[in-house]
Amino acid sequence: MSESEAARLIFDHSLSRSRVGRTGVELEWLVLPVDDPTRRATHEELAFLARSFAGPLPGGSLVSWEPGGQVELSSAPHDSLRDCVEAVAGDLAVLRGRTSAAGMRLLGAGLDARPPLFTVALPRYQALRRHYAHFGNGDSLLCNTASVQVNVEAGDGSDGWRGRSRRWSIANCLGPVLMAMFANSPVARLPGRPEGPVLSGRQLLRLQVDPFRSGPLPCGGDPRGTWTRYALNTSVTAIRSAPDAGSRPAPGSPFRCPAPAGSGGVEQAEVWGPAPAGLSLRRWLRGSGPQPVHRDDVFHHLKSLVAPVRACGHLELRMIDAQGADDWVVPVAVVAALMDDAATSDAAASLIASASLAPTRQDWLDAALRGMTDPVVAGLARTVMELALSGLRRLGASAAVTGTVERFADNHTFRGLAPAHLRWPHRTAVA
Repeated sequence: MSESEAARLIFDHSLSRSRVGRTGVELEWLVLPVDDPTRRATHEELAFLARSFAGPLPGGSLVSWEPGGQVELSSAPHDSLRDCVEAVAGDLAVLRGRTSAAGMRLLGAGLDARPPLFTVALPRYQALRRHYAHFGNGDSLLCNTASVQVNVEAGDGSDGWRGRSRRWSIANCLGPVLMAMFANSPVARLPGRPEGPVLSGRQLLRLQVDPFRSGPLPCGGDPRGTWTRYALNTSVTAIRSAPDAGSRPAPGSPFRCPAPAGSGGVEQAEVWGPAPAGLSLRRWLRGSGPQPVHRDDVFHHLKSLVAPVRACGHLELRMIDAQGADDWVVPVAVVAALMDDAATSDAAASLIASASLAPTRQDWLDAALRGMTDPVVAGLARTVMELALSGLRRLGASAAVTGTVERFADNHTFRGLAPAHLRWPHRTAVA
């Protein structure tokens, strides 16, 4: 591909679904053996469990695995928040049941207390491991983190709540607030940092390991142009020896980005070599790489981008820590209300303007470190939660969903707390 062809491909794919209203979620969970929660499930134990998830679950969700054996439940896109929560709750019950039958349980927490260990050694993961080794703490990032990733539609070119620029702005400008509200990875301190405690150790790791790749990105301007420049200028993690035409996501594929990685199939047969140091996609397209760039190389590069808000055709919000029990419902509901209720979106846009919110990288770092202990962030969080609760009623959320959000707000947000505060002084080890 030429540079202009790749730029057009990225631009067109970044926020390609010109619609609103659908919601999806990807839930990552730490997997703990019941007989000894301090050890890692072995490859054989995970393989035994994986064999029970050969296809979609009854609600349409798919199951995949992260490098440290974390399990991910990736929902299909659903036409309403109510449908999304009901389908995912049913599929999660199946996942929990099969995990329990295999002698393991799921833990909803943003960071794993155990030393990092690779147990799912797919070539793509090994390539990322080699790349992150240059920055430090890469194994912890890949093996010891878990999140709630909320997926919403990109919107169209109009102004107002349906427009992609508004939706991009809300996700990025309020991203540090959402991160603080749902911080659930407390650590006494991180290696190399004397200060502590840290409320979202997971997000701090993400921001520190390969800082340019982890974003964050500007809130304003044309989000497709912003994403295209970011993708072209980000370093390449690896060079695949034989791109395959079947690997790229189809433009109409559901909210699953990157595509769930199984434990078998073509990816295990691929060969991934290290990329030359400092090779960005743009430089590779200009001839600095060891081989020409194919269309599939571009899509695999896009899978490696980990900004807090990712443009995958839809918007993927990645700043939220995994939540305990069934509290995953709360960030899904809050994001859906902010994005898909017109009045709530208008109020959120007004809040962003009146508070002059345009968070810098340092703002994100500060939110990960201090979270709701910052009175400004705590005040913004209370306002966001009040807006979301009002929007949920207009969205037709079920009484169960609204009640779950209200309980979370009363126990956490309105008290200036995040889940991390209630888990403290639990000391999460990050090696």
